Amino acid sequence: MSLQNIINRVWDKLLVTCGVLWVLLPFNPLFMPYVTRDSGVFLYAGWRILNGEVPYRDIWDHKPPVIFYIDALGLLISGNSRWGVWLIEFVSIFLAAYIGFQLIRKIFGAESAIISLFLWLLPFFFMNAGGNITTEYTLLLQFICLWLVYEIDKKNSSYIRWFLIGAVSTFSFFTKQTTIGIGVAIVLYFTFSRLQSGKFKQWLHEFLLIISGSLSICAGVFLLLFLQGGLPQFWSAAFKYNLVYISPQNRNSMLVGLFQLVLLTKSGLFLFSLSGYIIGLIYYKKYTASPWRPLLSIGLLDLPIELVMINLSDRFYSHYYITLIPVLALFAGYSCWIFFSQLTSLGVPKTVMRICLVLGIIIFIWSSFGSYQYYIYDLAKNTDKASTVINYIQNSTLPNDYVLLWGAETSVNYLSLRRSPSRFVYQYPLYIRNYTDRQMIEEFLGDVIRNQPKLIIDTGNPETPLYDFPIKTESVQADIVYLRSHYQRTASFGSWIIYKYSKEVSP
Repeated sequence: MSLQNIINRVWDKLLVTCGVLWVLLPFNPLFMPYVTRDSGVFLYAGWRILNGEVPYRDIWDHKPPVIFYIDALGLLISGNSRWGVWLIEFVSIFLAAYIGFQLIRKIFGAESAIISLFLWLLPFFFMNAGGNITTEYTLLLQFICLWLVYEIDKKNSSYIRWFLIGAVSTFSFFTKQTTIGIGVAIVLYFTFSRLQSGKFKQWLHEFLLIISGSLSICAGVFLLLFLQGGLPQFWSAAFKYNLVYISPQNRNSMLVGLFQLVLLTKSGLFLFSLSGYIIGLIYYKKYTASPWRPLLSIGLLDLPIELVMINLSDRFYSHYYITLIPVLALFAGYSCWIFFSQLTSLGVPKTVMRICLVLGIIIFIWSSFGSYQYYIYDLAKNTDKASTVINYIQNSTLPNDYVLLWGAETSVNYLSLRRSPSRFVYQYPLYIRNYTDRQMIEEFLGDVIRNQPKLIIDTGNPETPLYDFPIKTESVQADIVYLRSHYQRTASFGSWIIYKYSKEVSP
């Protein structure tokens, strides 16, 4: 095999590999020993799953269950090290980037695919919140849905694609509930398309296949949690709590959330995509015979759906906007294709266009390098305090001792390998008035008293003030008096105050 043939076969894989490494390398355990709050909860849950515990029943969190088992798998293959989770992250993002690249390359050409890839990888780095988050893993599932729908109307297309669209979309839902925009857009487009052309039976067949795929995943998830005894708690945390989470009284103006779109302009992704979106609306009828018209139509539907899903709550975290990336990548590729088509019609040689392409990529990378370095520093800046607290815990307790982090710092439990005394590994739900009740608070306090953690660490979180619950009963107050009298302040690290258990009752 000649060198040229080898290059032709591997250049795209090398390109995607380099891009994904550029994004994920700073988040590996060597460079980032501490983890973010969300990642800490997922890692703790994965660790406890490997020790026989069950999500929701033994570890409260309001995310759907897939993320916990992803982390459990990662920890399993690396002996409780984060390297296994990081490896799964890398494989997931690589496959998402490669599938997206090949899809856009097939439709709009290699040049458009290359630009689209770099346009979304750059902001993805800044939106990734330190890695190991739900929307990071759903990227692959969203790109798979786009791939499945491409050329679905061709004669050799298998009906299994419809089943897989339902299954993959639902699997995405059980990873992050607001990531089903592409699935909804697919159903809406083909419903309108089939019924408009009078193909009711075909639509019904396809719709039933999508439902079958969806129900197969639902059945698997519910059966697993039912057999493990965690189904009622799952419903309470992942559905009841999330409905409160997105309730109107908690919602601010969507304009606040749209401000996060500035992150998508770092590389020009949003501007390229918006141009492509507008052009797609204007010239939609022109592409009636194009094989990728269904994909364009689904993208036109999906973008507003994604924006609505992202802004359901008043928590406008940057990683929520990762769900926009697949559809933005599609329209960025479309916009680039139009641009290159115009250059070709003006007689600009392909060699000149490729030189401009390489120069553009170099400029993208160079212009973002300063922000890249600063963001890495910003993620790692809490490492010193975290490592000090973790060392204190490990030196002051035994592996079988419980340690309660009062606030939302479950990552410390995972990094110190000390269990939480309660399934409420962080206490946010106990302070949400429209969700919490007397039984939950009494359950939490009862668990703490019964399991007798060696340390209680007040992290000074204003959303979870120590012992100050929104519901106060005689039983709750009695438990608080007991804890106050048996835990004495022994140390502090910045705003974190450490209380140690004592058998003797103190005033």
